[in-house]
Amino acid sequence: MHRLAKTTLVAGLTGALTVSAAWAGIGLVPVPVPEPVDEVAGSVLPGETAPETAEAAPASPVDLPGLKGGQVFAGAAKTSLLPDPEGMKAKGFPDARWETDPAKCKRLDPALFEQLVSNTEEEIDHLASAGSPWPENPNCLYMGGYGLGPMYPISSFDETLGLWVRALAIRDGEELVVLTVIDAEGWLWDYAHKCDDCGIKQIGEALAAEPELAALGMKPESFNLHATHAHTAMDFLGGWGFVPDWYMAQATETIKQTVRDAVAALEPAVLEVGQAEAREHNSERRGTYRSAEEAELTWLRAVAADSPKGRPEVLATLGAFAAHPVTEDADSGVAHPDWPGWFAKAAEDRFGGVGMHFMTGLGNVTGAKNHRHNEDGTVRRSTGAELVDLIAPVGAGRAVDKTDLRIAATTWKQPVTNVPLDALGAPGFFDRQFDNSPATVRTGKNADKAPCTSTAPQSVELPARAIAIGDDVVITTGPGELFSNLTNTLKEKAPDRVVFPLAQINDSLGYMPQSFEHSPVGHQGLGFVVGGYVFVNYEDSYAIDRCVGDMVLETTLGLMSQVR
Repeated sequence: MHRLAKTTLVAGLTGALTVSAAWAGIGLVPVPVPEPVDEVAGSVLPGETAPETAEAAPASPVDLPGLKGGQVFAGAAKTSLLPDPEGMKAKGFPDARWETDPAKCKRLDPALFEQLVSNTEEEIDHLASAGSPWPENPNCLYMGGYGLGPMYPISSFDETLGLWVRALAIRDGEELVVLTVIDAEGWLWDYAHKCDDCGIKQIGEALAAEPELAALGMKPESFNLHATHAHTAMDFLGGWGFVPDWYMAQATETIKQTVRDAVAALEPAVLEVGQAEAREHNSERRGTYRSAEEAELTWLRAVAADSPKGRPEVLATLGAFAAHPVTEDADSGVAHPDWPGWFAKAAEDRFGGVGMHFMTGLGNVTGAKNHRHNEDGTVRRSTGAELVDLIAPVGAGRAVDKTDLRIAATTWKQPVTNVPLDALGAPGFFDRQFDNSPATVRTGKNADKAPCTSTAPQSVELPARAIAIGDDVVITTGPGELFSNLTNTLKEKAPDRVVFPLAQINDSLGYMPQSFEHSPVGHQGLGFVVGGYVFVNYEDSYAIDRCVGDMVLETTLGLMSQVR
C-alpha cells in the first residue's frame, strides 16, 4: 500500500494509527519481504517527464494519537530531479530552456582559470557582470567536482537510476526530524548570488513556517539536507558552472515538496539499526600521509507497524558510508547518481520502500571502484549494491526500543583564511555567502594548553546538529567533506550507540580536515595546480581554514553531550 497516495494527512493517519501491531508483531527473525515496486506515488520514474512544481496539497494539522512502546511515526518519499523547463515556463520563467547539445555548452579553458586565480579584481568583476560569473551558456547544466569551472555539460539523465530527492520523516509524538538527500555534488547553507530563498537555512525556515508542518513539530532544525557528492550529478555550488535560475527554482521546490510528502506519509513504524564491516569498499586517497579510513557501513530502517505478519512493509532504508563517488564517466554527458544511486536502487529492490544513502567521512577516502560489468560493458553490480548486501534482513537488526527524539543545533562564525577560495567566493564563482565580519576561533581537544586558533577579517556561518533517537541512535551533521579521523572519533565517543556521523549535510563548504592533517603550503592554492602529487594534496586548497575540522569536531561533541 502506498501511503503517499493518501490525499491528506488526516486520511493517511486515521486508519493507520488505530492499528495496534508493534515490533513483535512482525517478528525479530529473517522474514520474506514484499516484491519490489516500480514506483512510489508522488514520484517520477527515470525517463518520464517531471511534474510541474505545483504548490503542495495542504496537510491538515491534527492531534496524532499516542504510539505504542517502541514505535515512532515515519514516512518517506522521493521525487525526480529531471529538468522540466516547459513546466517552469508557467511558474514565472518564460525563457526556461535546457540546452542538451554539448557542443553549445562552453567548457572552461584551463588557461582562463589561471587568469581568474591570478588576475585583477576588475577582470573578475567584468565576467561577473554578465549574470553568470563563468563564461558559459546559461541554459546548460554542468556536473560538479572536477577541477573548477564548467567542464562537463549534462545532455541527458541516466535512464536506469535517474536523479532524485529522497526524504525520511521521523516523529516521536512531539519532535519531528526529516532527513533529506539530493543526488547532487553539493547544496549550500546560504547562497550569495543565486537566490535569497534556496539555501538550506532558508528552506528550513520556510518549511517551519508552513502551518500544516509547524502543527506537527517542524522547526528549522528539523530539516536536514545531504548532498551525495556524486561528481556526475549536478553542480549546485557555482564552482563548476552556474545553475539556470529556472532549474534552481525547480530543484528547491522539489526538495520542499518531497519533505511535505514524507511528512504527509507519517504512520506508526518501528526502527532498527545496524553496523557492518565494509573496509574493502573504500581506501585512503591522500598522497602525503596515511590515516585510518572510516570502514563501517551504518544503516537504519523504518518498517510499518501495521505490516502483515511475515510480510513486513519497509518504508525506508538509510545507509551511511564514506567513499567519494567518482566511479562514473563524466565525459558521457549523462547525469548519474554514481554508486549512492546504485545503493538506493538495490535497497528498494531488496527491501521495498525508499532507499537513501548519506556520506560520512569521505574527505580523505575514495571508492574502491569495484563495479561488476556485463559483457556489453553495462554495470551489473556496484559498490552501492554490494553495501546493501551487508545490511541484515528485516527484523535481524538492533531494534530501537526507546524512540524519543532529541535535537541540539548551533551555528558559529568560522574565519575564512583561504585566500583563493575567498577570492572565488566574492564574485560568485563559488556561490557561498561570506560575511565581511571578523571572527576568531580557539578550539581543540585541549583548547587551553594546545589550541587551534585562527582569526580573519572575513567569516562564514556554519551549522552543526546532533539528533538522538532513544538510547540507540545518534545522528550528527557536518557542513562539508569531513575527514575520517573526525568521524571515527564521533563514533568512539558513543560506543554504546549506532552513530551516523554524516558529512556534506546542511552545507557543502569544502574539505574539513583537522589541523594536524592540514598542509599550509597547499592551503593557499598550490593544491589547485599540482593536484595532489608529490608533496601537497589539492584538498587543502578547498579548506576554508586550518581549524575548521577541529571546530566541527569539538562543536559536534558538545552537541552530542546535550542529547545524551
